[in-house]
Amino acid sequence: MDKDYINDGSLSEKWKYRFSFYDQHGFPGFWKVSPEYKQAFKALKPRQRLTIQINFIAFFFSWIYLFVLGLWKKAIIVILLGIVAIFVGALIGVNILGLVVAAYVGVNTNKWFYEKEVKGINTWSL
Repeated sequence: MDKDYINDGSLSEKWKYRFSFYDQHGFPGFWKVSPEYKQAFKALKPRQRLTIQINFIAFFFSWIYLFVLGLWKKAIIVILLGIVAIFVGALIGVNILGLVVAAYVGVNTNKWFYEKEVKGINTWSL
């Protein structure tokens, strides 16, 4: 169920750029990156790499931005994960866990939105 995102007026050019890159080269894996993706990623300019690699709005506004994008299921899970991170961080004295959650959301939001808009996949899983 691939959607024609190129002619979608509701998407910005930045999202269309990200989506076309993902269509051509796929996603980076969690543990390993495919050689094709790695080669295409290295060919990009530094600013283009950042556009593909991380979503800074999602990093700073995590669950709020997920709600704005229509990824409400993932936003609820991120809220719960953030609450758990606060409690665990308080118990063990490590306050950086909230930043880890924000970084995870920032790195994965582009992929999640691509899956929702182009592939029609909107699950609860992170």
